[in-house]
Amino acid sequence: MSGPKVVRIVTPEERRIIKQKWISRLKSKIANVESYALKHNALNDDLKTALQKTLNHYQNISEDDYSRIEREIPNQIKFLETEKKNLVKKVVKERASKWETYKNLKSTHNELRFLLKKKHIKFNDFEAPSIISEEQIEIYSKHIDALYTILKNAAFNEQELTGEQVEIQTRLSSGDSLLSVEKWKSNRPKVITRLKKLENTLKEMYVTDVSQGKIQEFIQRCNELNSSDTNYSLLLDSLTIEAATFYKEQLELREIKESLERIIAQLETLELKIQFISKWKALLKLDNLTDLQNALEKATRLYDEESQRIITETRRKAIKKALKDAGYEVNDGMETAWVENGRLVVKKAKNALYGVEFMSPKNLSRIQARVIADENRKNERTPSLDKNQEEVWCDEFHEIKAILENEDLSIIVDKMQEAGSVELKEVALDESYIRSEKHTKKGRKL
Repeated sequence: MSGPKVVRIVTPEERRIIKQKWISRLKSKIANVESYALKHNALNDDLKTALQKTLNHYQNISEDDYSRIEREIPNQIKFLETEKKNLVKKVVKERASKWETYKNLKSTHNELRFLLKKKHIKFNDFEAPSIISEEQIEIYSKHIDALYTILKNAAFNEQELTGEQVEIQTRLSSGDSLLSVEKWKSNRPKVITRLKKLENTLKEMYVTDVSQGKIQEFIQRCNELNSSDTNYSLLLDSLTIEAATFYKEQLELREIKESLERIIAQLETLELKIQFISKWKALLKLDNLTDLQNALEKATRLYDEESQRIITETRRKAIKKALKDAGYEVNDGMETAWVENGRLVVKKAKNALYGVEFMSPKNLSRIQARVIADENRKNERTPSLDKNQEEVWCDEFHEIKAILENEDLSIIVDKMQEAGSVELKEVALDESYIRSEKHTKKGRKL
């Protein structure tokens, strides 16, 4: 087929950028999975070996096999994301169980403390652990058992408990709330509902591994509220909103930091001296959401622009050289018009009846090439001559393709049509046409 063609040209630099971009993304995802698994004691030898084996496999794929890299690594990243989600579900389930245990112990602690103080029974008080872990929960549980023993011994000595003591004792392990107020208000269901909302937010913070220090701060501030205050409900709602806002921001920070870290790693593969990278890395240690968002946008835009600039420059140079080697005239003015307008018209001889038009987006991602005829010399043309010229162009296209491939470029023909199937486009193939191309309307794309 020797009619109009649409081709993609891939330079060695583009193949390198493609591989480095996807390997960088794969490394980031693997590091993310490893880090999460390690933090939650789930990084066993099998998982570590499997992740390293996956990375080695794709690192060993040649840059020349870029289409396979573009096809397979995104799917591998999706697979890893699914595996991490499954791991997160498992961790969340375990941490939710720890939270419920902690909640029950804290509730029991609050009730025991209240009852012992009310009855003036001496005991050594202690604080709830600031870090919720299996070890701390076990220690906390032993302390509470000791309090319970003191209460039972006192009750045994008194032979019986009051009705209120019996009622409270039945709730000791019920886990009503870890946000108990100083006195239990069974006739205040709305307050209990508000406490539950705050507690649910704190639980979400814990199971998703958001600052335990902040969780304890919210618990302390809640317990410091006076339940008899007329503004108690309003203050409790305000605290709940503050906790929910903090939780949302922490999740956003986590996601943005992961994205910024990933794009910085991609930028470093371009091997350019970018002064902003050190500043962006410093931002990863801070929690300024606005600055991180701005940095992410700038870094992403910079990577896209710089990688495309490198790819486009190498494509344009390679095509220009191939056309000259094939005998076509390409001067600086024509090249400038090509850059500005996405269109290049070349011919082999100054008085040639036919030429070749190349149209493309500015990044040259796809190039349409077709034979064109001089509109001022229609009387010299015939349909058979037009078709013959397209067949000649077919041979010349294969010559250009061979020149490019000898320079280690990949040429993929996306679309082609039969010679004579499309009427030739007519333009003015003279010196004035070339000069006027500089002043045509910008934005003409394929």
